[in-house]
Formats: sequence, structure tokens, C-alpha cells
Amino acid sequence: MNIEFRRSILPIELDDLLDCDRRIFGAFPDDLFEPDAWNNLESYWMFADGVRVGCCAFEQNCDYDERPRPGYLYIASTGILPEFQGKGLGRRQKEWQIKYARDHGFSVMVTNMRQSNVKMKGLNESVGFRFRCFDPDYYETPDEAAIVMELSLVPDNGPDH
Repeated sequence: MNIEFRRSILPIELDDLLDCDRRIFGAFPDDLFEPDAWNNLESYWMFADGVRVGCCAFEQNCDYDERPRPGYLYIASTGILPEFQGKGLGRRQKEWQIKYARDHGFSVMVTNMRQSNVKMKGLNESVGFRFRCFDPDYYETPDEAAIVMELSLVPDNGPDH
């Protein structure tokens, strides 16, 4: 399968991003990004064999709570359209996100998800993300804690180095 990522073209593709967001995260309408949010994020389409299968969005030099954090890449959204889920595409997207962060010189990646989203938590753990904290006030409707995870991209040389 040929996987490609292409930066979205805003404002031309804004309606497509909004539709993709609704199709992926529609069970939690309060979690959907407003147009202004998409305009402030760096977003990318994911294609598999030329078919658009999902999208993701980043915020550079920022933590999950929008605080400035030099060297951080915040993954604001990772999504695969429902009809393409369960085929390993989420892992491919996550691996591309890590490569993107390394290629662009970021030292830490951070992301968050609803506490009930065990699939995303497991995927993040499987590529090296570690639990950082719970944020009990992040999600409002329904009220649910966020799990915040991060991945250090700086090589660990051990205590002797």
C-alpha cells in the first residue's frame, strides 16, 4: 500500500477538513474543531493508494494546553475515517508524525485523548509515548478526563554520558 501525506490547503480545503473531523469524531460533537482552529493548525491529509483516508493536525512549539513550549510538537488531532479504521493506518499515521517531528527538529511530542479512548492510548504507547498526566478538566461534554502523553525525541545516552 502506497501511503502519502500532503499538507492541507487552507482556506480551500477547510470544508473538507470540517467534514473529515465530523466523520471521525462525530460521537463527541464538542470535541470537533471550529474553522478558526483548523486555520491555526498545521494539518495534513493521509492518502492510501491515492484515496484520502484521514488527517492529522499539529501545533508547533506548544503544549496540549496551548502554553508555549519551545521544541514541543503538539499533535492536536490524529484521525482515520471510520471505513478505513482497523487496517493499520493509524499506526502508519503515528509513525509519520514521529518522523515529521524528528525531521523538523522537535525534541518532544505531546498529545492527549479521552480517558475512554483505549485504542489511541494503546497505539501511542506502542510507538513509545509515555503517560504524563491526567487533565480532569480538558473535556466537557461528556465530562471526561484527558490522558496526556508525550514522547521524547532526544536520544537517552544513559547516566554515564
